[in-house]
Amino acid sequence: MDGIEELRNELLGEVLTADSPGFSDALSVWAVSAYHDAVPVPALVVQPRGTSDVIAAVKFATAKGLSLSVKGGGHGAGNPSRVDGGLMIDMSRHMHSVFVDPEAKTAVVDGGALAIDIDSESSLHGLAAPLGVCCVVGMGLALNGGLSLLSRAYGPACDGILEATVVLADGTAVHVTKDGPDPELWWALRGAGSSLGVVTKLKFQLHDVKGAYTGTFVWKDDPGHASYRAILHWIRDVVLNDTRIGFNCSRIMHPDLGPMLVSMVIVLSDEPDEAKAALLQPLRDLGPIQDTVGNSTWLQTQMTHMAGVTGVTKAFPVHYEVPVGGHVTAEQFNDEFIEAYIRCTSDELPLPQCALTLSFIELMGGKLKHTQAPVGLKEGELQWVTQVGWADASASEVGMRYAELLHSALGPLGGVADYVNMLDTAQDLGMTRVAAEGKVGGTANFNRLQAVKRKHDPNNVFSSTPFAQVLASDT
Repeated sequence: MDGIEELRNELLGEVLTADSPGFSDALSVWAVSAYHDAVPVPALVVQPRGTSDVIAAVKFATAKGLSLSVKGGGHGAGNPSRVDGGLMIDMSRHMHSVFVDPEAKTAVVDGGALAIDIDSESSLHGLAAPLGVCCVVGMGLALNGGLSLLSRAYGPACDGILEATVVLADGTAVHVTKDGPDPELWWALRGAGSSLGVVTKLKFQLHDVKGAYTGTFVWKDDPGHASYRAILHWIRDVVLNDTRIGFNCSRIMHPDLGPMLVSMVIVLSDEPDEAKAALLQPLRDLGPIQDTVGNSTWLQTQMTHMAGVTGVTKAFPVHYEVPVGGHVTAEQFNDEFIEAYIRCTSDELPLPQCALTLSFIELMGGKLKHTQAPVGLKEGELQWVTQVGWADASASEVGMRYAELLHSALGPLGGVADYVNMLDTAQDLGMTRVAAEGKVGGTANFNRLQAVKRKHDPNNVFSSTPFAQVLASDT
């Protein structure tokens, strides 16, 4: 391909081809198995050091007719960050700076920043943003929603986006705000951002977590699942209508210790710690084998959750699937649902060969704060999603079979969750317009997003996700 050397000379960052040192490392992503049978390999990887490099990469790709994809943190469930024979913009290597303004309670972050980058800086001031449930998710999750234990009080991550710098399909960089010259683009970035351009910087609203009562519980899952059942009942009876509590529950298969239950919790309240502890006493009565709640900071909770329990490194797992998810109202989250969920995520799926298996109850244990953003996260509903992960590539066949079994067992409980961040790049190809509308909060939102897409990306340059394909279609 001609022009590569000229591109290299133009950039502050790197341009990698298949024979370049670091090319394979640049392609690494958290969810390898999301690609299923065909693993796409781009022809070029650009590792920018700033917005000007991203502009040059977008212009080069469009001039050469190359498909474009973007890798931020590389943590997406469906992993649209690689396209076969195209150009991948990899912001994860250089673009992860964070600047916190403690007086304004804001953070300006680069497009490749991870939650740990943001939390490390914001925690110095007792501040945080609702950015994921573990430290290795990327900033880009906010472009399609973004869930955290803090979401119950402060909404999804996208609600915290105050400003953005985005490189559009024609290679221009624009700064967008709610009250700026293009408020529709600002609105659209908070639900379909990955389909509209390359977001190189975001400014987030931060929130006070200085007095938070937070940490992680771990229990062994007994054969009769009494603890599992009690936790889910506590979610239903206590947490659902108490937005002071952010909570999730995961069932994992530890490679050495067997089935375990892991919960990450935060209580946001001005009450004394004794009052906060009383809210959680039913969980302590279940006899956790690990209890860090009350002795942790928000940063420590984010860092230790799951990775600390499983003994797996920050990069776990290397293979990952999101087979199915759904949403239920508080009324539907009844004994029948709880028993079916326990049965499907434990007894019917005896595949301990997977080094790590997960089943999450989302939205952090209860109802989500109302959001005006174009996302399919509904106020007053509890979201659940199952995930399967394994660290050893030799377990891939078993892991994928497990994912398929989960899909067939759990599908009748509510279908696929209406959440763009949980799209599967391979499985969701051919998504219908009706399905896409559900993922952005309905027909009116979809029509608005489609108008923004046609204005700023009429040729569908940013097309690496199934949602972008539907958004760009005429039907």
